[in-house]
Amino acid sequence: MENNLTAFEQEFGLTVNEEGKVVTTSLKVAEYYGKEHKDVLRKIRGFIELIPELGEGNFTHSSYINEQNKSQPMFAMDRAGFAMLVNKFTGDDATIFTYKYTKAFEEMAEELEHRREQSLNTVKAMNEKDEKLQRKKLLDSYFGKRKTVTTFKFCSYEEFTNLLSLFEEYIVQIRDSDIKRIEYNRFVDGLTQNRNSIPATDKMYMPKTSTYSYYIQEFTKKKGSSENKSYGQRLRYKDEIIKEQQNKISTLNPSIEEYMVLDIHGMSENYLYETVENETTGENIVVKTYQYKNWIKKFPSWQLKDKEELDVDWNKPIIVFLKFDCMEKFDVQNLVKSAIDQIITRDFNEDDNIVDKIIVERNKTVDSFDKGRIYICIQNL
Repeated sequence: MENNLTAFEQEFGLTVNEEGKVVTTSLKVAEYYGKEHKDVLRKIRGFIELIPELGEGNFTHSSYINEQNKSQPMFAMDRAGFAMLVNKFTGDDATIFTYKYTKAFEEMAEELEHRREQSLNTVKAMNEKDEKLQRKKLLDSYFGKRKTVTTFKFCSYEEFTNLLSLFEEYIVQIRDSDIKRIEYNRFVDGLTQNRNSIPATDKMYMPKTSTYSYYIQEFTKKKGSSENKSYGQRLRYKDEIIKEQQNKISTLNPSIEEYMVLDIHGMSENYLYETVENETTGENIVVKTYQYKNWIKKFPSWQLKDKEELDVDWNKPIIVFLKFDCMEKFDVQNLVKSAIDQIITRDFNEDDNIVDKIIVERNKTVDSFDKGRIYICIQNL
C-alpha cells in the first residue's frame, strides 16, 4: 500500500503531520492550480489575520528549499484549510481540480485508517495464545466486518498474491452459502476498483490489469456456484421468486428496433486470455491475447448511443439483452463476456457487477466474420 501513499504525495503533495492529519502545502496547491505561490501565501495570511485561530492547525507555517538552495516560506494546510483556500478559485478547471484534490484527501485518510486498523488487529492477533484464534483474528483484520472491499481496493500488486491466499483460507471457514456469496461480491468489487484505478502509464499496466481481470472472472464464477449450492445443492430462491422474476423479464422483452447494432463479430471467451511466462520473474501470468487486443482496438464504440441517451438508472441493477449474428461454430453463450466487458466496463465505464441478468440468443448464422453483428439492449429490472 506504500505505492498508493507515494502517488498521493507526488500528485497532490499529501502527507501526514505529527497529529496524524492528512495535509498538503501552499506550494503544491499553487503548482496544481497554476497560481503564483506568492498570491496563495497572501490569501492564507489574509485568512489568519482575519481569524487568528486558523494559524493554530488549519494553516501551519513551514518552509522549503528552492532551486537556489534558499529557505522559502510556505504553509501546510489540512483539508478544512484547503477547502477554505480553494473556495476562492473560480472557473471550470478550478472546479475539476478541487474535486480531484478533495477526493484524494478522502481516499488517503481512508487508506491510512485502514492501515492503522490492520496493524492493530494483526498485533492483537499475534499476541493471542491460541493458534487457531490468532489465525482467525489475522484473517478478520483483512476481511472481517466488511473489510474485504477496502483490502483489495488498496492492495499493491506485490501484496495481491499473499492476500488472495489469505482470502481463500478465510472463505473456506465460512459455512453459510449466502455469507460466502457476499464475500465473493466484496472481493470482486474491491479488486475491480483496484484494476480500474491503475494508470495506463504504469509500466506493469498489462500484467496487472490482466491478472486482476482473470481473478475477477474466476471469483465471479465461484460466487455463482455458491448461489446454486446453498444448503445441500438446493436453489437459494424459492420457485415463486424465480417465477416472479421470469415474469418480470418477459414483460421487458424489447423489439429488435430497440437494440443498438454493432458491426463486429463477437469474441469467444475461450480466446480472451492466455498464460505466459514473465520475462523478469519467470512466474506465469495471465495476459490478453493478441486476437482479443486487436478485437478491442477495432471495436465500433461509436455505434453505441451516448450513455446519457439510454433510459437507464445506472445506480440500479440492469438486465442486458444480447443477440448475435455469428458463425455456426461459435457457442453463443461463449460470446457474452467480451461484449459485456467492452460495452459495460470500457465504453460506459460501469462496474459489470451491475448486470443482474443477461438474456442471450443467436439472431442468425453468417458465413464470414465480416458479416458478424452484436445487438445489445440495456434496461433496468
